Amino acid sequence: MKKLAILLVVCFVFTLGLSAYKTFQAITHPIKYENIIISNANKFSIPSYVVASLINVESSYKENAISNKDALGLMQIKLSTAQYMNEFYNLNNSLDQNDLLSAETNIEYGCRYLKYLIDKFEDIYTALSAYNAGETRVRVWLRDENFSKDGKTLFYIPYSETDKYIEKIKNNMKFYEKIYK
Repeated sequence: MKKLAILLVVCFVFTLGLSAYKTFQAITHPIKYENIIISNANKFSIPSYVVASLINVESSYKENAISNKDALGLMQIKLSTAQYMNEFYNLNNSLDQNDLLSAETNIEYGCRYLKYLIDKFEDIYTALSAYNAGETRVRVWLRDENFSKDGKTLFYIPYSETDKYIEKIKNNMKFYEKIYK
């Protein structure tokens, strides 16, 4: 009888701990806008878990997020970047700030921009570095042997902010990959 009571207590504590862990994960790694993420990730041939990770790092899934650099929405897209994507892909979409605060539009343009960077840089982490630090800056880093041996991938990121950003993305990808695969 005593062993049964101990076993029940252990099971209760384990269940309570598992529930707390799942609650913690739901707070630190939300799963929102799943259909929009999957649809756009598929449309632009980007793994869904990469998009989910990027959104978590960029905005913590806050649809109305606005940065001090005027990046907007879930994927923190600047209006000028979205307008450039319109020109680059010959789209005739008229966009304003409010459009980029919409989850559907923001994720579409964020994925479109990420795909553009992946096509330019080929390596996902180099593309993500450009998403954070800018395409021109990353091109300079790739030409510097202190940062890149092959001119395609970065073995060292000289900006602390971008280096930390890539680490956060990688950590998030481990979690979201389990969900989206």
